Amino acid sequence: MNGLMMQLLTIIQLRIHPSITSPTSISTKLNSSAMDPSDQPEKRIRRRGAKARASEEEKPKPKPTEAPLKRKLDQVKNNPAPIPIAVNNQRKDAGKKKKKPKEKAPKEGEPGYLTPSQMRNARKRRAKQKKNVNEAEENADDADADTDQQSNNRKKKRVKANNDDPSSRYIGDPRSAPLVKKAKKYFGGMNIPFVSYVGELSGWRTVSKLPVRRANDKSCVIGLFKPKSHTIVQVPNCGAHHPSINNIIEILQREVDNYEITPYNELDGVGMLRYVCINVERCTGKVQLTLVWNASPYKDGDDGEGKEKLDTFTKYLVAKSDSIKLHSLWVHFNAQSKHADNIFDFGSATDGSRLWKHIHGPKEIVESLDLSQSTTNEVKLHFPPNVFRQANLDAFTKIVAEIRKYVMTYNASRAEKELPTCVELYGGVGTIGLNLCDLTSSFVSSDENPHNKLCFEKSAKLLSSENRKKCTYIPKNATDVIREAGVLSKNCEIIVVDPPRKGLDDYVSQSFIDADGPKLLVYVSCGFDAFMRDCDKLLKSGQWKLDKAEGHLLFPGSDAIETLAFFRRT
Repeated sequence: MNGLMMQLLTIIQLRIHPSITSPTSISTKLNSSAMDPSDQPEKRIRRRGAKARASEEEKPKPKPTEAPLKRKLDQVKNNPAPIPIAVNNQRKDAGKKKKKPKEKAPKEGEPGYLTPSQMRNARKRRAKQKKNVNEAEENADDADADTDQQSNNRKKKRVKANNDDPSSRYIGDPRSAPLVKKAKKYFGGMNIPFVSYVGELSGWRTVSKLPVRRANDKSCVIGLFKPKSHTIVQVPNCGAHHPSINNIIEILQREVDNYEITPYNELDGVGMLRYVCINVERCTGKVQLTLVWNASPYKDGDDGEGKEKLDTFTKYLVAKSDSIKLHSLWVHFNAQSKHADNIFDFGSATDGSRLWKHIHGPKEIVESLDLSQSTTNEVKLHFPPNVFRQANLDAFTKIVAEIRKYVMTYNASRAEKELPTCVELYGGVGTIGLNLCDLTSSFVSSDENPHNKLCFEKSAKLLSSENRKKCTYIPKNATDVIREAGVLSKNCEIIVVDPPRKGLDDYVSQSFIDADGPKLLVYVSCGFDAFMRDCDKLLKSGQWKLDKAEGHLLFPGSDAIETLAFFRRT
């Protein structure tokens, strides 16, 4: 041990006193340096000149039989580079923190992936949290798309993102959603100006279909599925939901347990209550509630645990209708044994009505879109639970208003005095078409849902006699309407389509290319990937050109965009 320490001291001393040549001179040199000023560091630096180098060259070289330590000392003298010493390295690294290996960032499509804009917005939000501000950072290019009123509303409402809630993932900056950016890039590549409109950030959802399942503690959970999964997420006081929806969810979760209603289990198909579907009457805040029941329709005289519990539970809800703000109550029978993948099983035209049972209250919610700035033709739309209704009617009103504005400009540019004819495909209950009928000479709407026709006719009967005579409804899908009814003849000038997420049927899009009559195509899309496919097909044909496009964020916070596009015949 003493020998090792002696060697270490020798090496250190040689770094300070290169002229020392033997271990025996170490102690002498150390003592003399403390007393003789000539041996201080500044003097030694001056002595390391020609004389010092000459004196060292005159010294005899070590013989091969000399000790290894002697050879090591000579290497130190002759090599100008310092010999690394472990002690010194430890001192240098002592104050440094070891760097943690960087985690790999998620790739696009993987959980947790953030685009560069999303990462930038996240940093901005963290900085503003100190001031308790969570206001969205608006995209400078799209800032002019919002009205002053909408901007004021966002300043008043501080909406926080909930990563577990798929409807509010991008609520801090709705335009940062991937599909919104994709749409802007797509239209930018065609030199088409593209603006995206954002309305209210909270309380906008007035239609919600929510799964009912069991929690780990066996209690009832009503929530949302995570994207691309059937993992349920409980969303109490969801910011997107109308307050009436949040209120009825809380009541139902409690009372389902109290009345021992069994939530549905997807693994074994057992359980009675599969979904609850809630529509809100905007003017009153009352809810139209539908219980999706895992059974075939009960017949009179049927007995059984399922029927007994359903009767008991619905009687309780009706008795509490005033306190829970119940507009109406329905039961939809959708048995798991039928392997129906959809929340609703519409059935056929003959047996579909058997699957729906009206228990209490009015059969429909009646809604009107506020288009008073451009028309006096008020349309009262009828919505029972078995037809499609936009979840954000306030924001959808802006889409209809933009369509009216464009059609009015189109009509003014026509040479003909008579108003154009119009055909609506995928029309639902006529939400768009009925609000355009005053701008047309004749109007035909169609949809495959057998329950739509009655709703359309109820709304049409409330129109003025002049407009009522223009309206016709065909309860068939878009392909059959074109094939059988020949609606795309030369007499059809305007086409309005609002297809489901899958976009236009192949036969339909090809018919638009082949037909000679239509001159204006109004396309409302909720599935952007399908829209790009259809748009590319129309433009590639050379028969149509894209005149205008804009985006509407009907579901702010989620990765979705509603596209409104106007095509003109070339």
